[in-house]
Amino acid sequence: MGFGVSRNILRAEVRLLSAFVYTNRISIITTSQNIDNSSFDTIVAPMTVITCPRRYGAEYVSINMTVTESLHEPIPLINRIFYEPIHELSVCVGPLYGNESKWLEVVEYVEHYKLLGASFFYFSFFNLNEYDRKIVDYYVKMGYAESSSYVTEFRELGWMFHMIQTQECHHRSMYHSRWVINVDIDERLVYTGKSTFLNYLRSMPPEIGELSFLTNRVKKTEQMPKQMNNITSLESDMLFLKYNQTTEMNWYNLKGVIRPELVFVLFYHWSFRQEEKIHVIHYRNVDEQALNGNWLDNYNGTFKTTRLETVFEKKLIEEVRKKVKYVYDQRFVQCNELPRKLLIIFNKRVLDCR
Repeated sequence: MGFGVSRNILRAEVRLLSAFVYTNRISIITTSQNIDNSSFDTIVAPMTVITCPRRYGAEYVSINMTVTESLHEPIPLINRIFYEPIHELSVCVGPLYGNESKWLEVVEYVEHYKLLGASFFYFSFFNLNEYDRKIVDYYVKMGYAESSSYVTEFRELGWMFHMIQTQECHHRSMYHSRWVINVDIDERLVYTGKSTFLNYLRSMPPEIGELSFLTNRVKKTEQMPKQMNNITSLESDMLFLKYNQTTEMNWYNLKGVIRPELVFVLFYHWSFRQEEKIHVIHYRNVDEQALNGNWLDNYNGTFKTTRLETVFEKKLIEEVRKKVKYVYDQRFVQCNELPRKLLIIFNKRVLDCR
């Protein structure tokens, strides 16, 4: 299928990104698709993953490429030994990178999929500013998410370099979640069936490993707000209320929901089965300088106005408002409220008062 010629991170420094222990093996995710000077001729699938037998009692793991090379710094094994998956439905969040603020998009995304029945989220980022990181840290602290950040050192780069995140999230969710939605931060799956989306997934025969969905896209014309202005005006910035001009349905950039242990090699949005009554709303910008910014060329150019289902939309507005208020609507400590002795010992910048 051409996976062997896919090279997106070329001449990269090999680093150990994460490692997982399953019932019968250990999988080590690296930051390089080509491991130079290896003692073995190997076929690695996915291309960034090293697999070796499980060693009982091991808590850390490392690799070396030759018998004379020193070991890489050992990293801890993340436990993925479960008799049953911990979560019935989770979400692999597409990698966060770029300069546009993500804080509101993150909270909309998480609360949307929680309403669909998701109970866990796997975040990853190449770069994320401090303000945006607060909302990710909140979901991690509350037990809804795990997060991982990437360091990649390379001399050549293909445009799909972020596919390393797909392999890491695939292995992170293995046996930890029964079903995993694989969508970017700007994509929303909408379920229109009579029952719940979880019940829909429960109805799948055990041999079904992936469901794929066609998509439409919603035109986004402005940058996200860098910070919350005030809680009362938050609703005017919410993506699902602000942008509603929608393209026709199309198989261009199909999306999917997978059973992680039944999928061998995963390209981020590739899948092989489609079912009715499910579609994805894809908030896509119209900046032609952005990644895939000419996406409109793949549609007929006509738009219709769409909205989320009314009850769902009202619930989502309330959940987004509650989470944003908890994380960002905070009163800063005033410097004149602190004991004078503290101000003498520490300067105002250290105390972070105003």
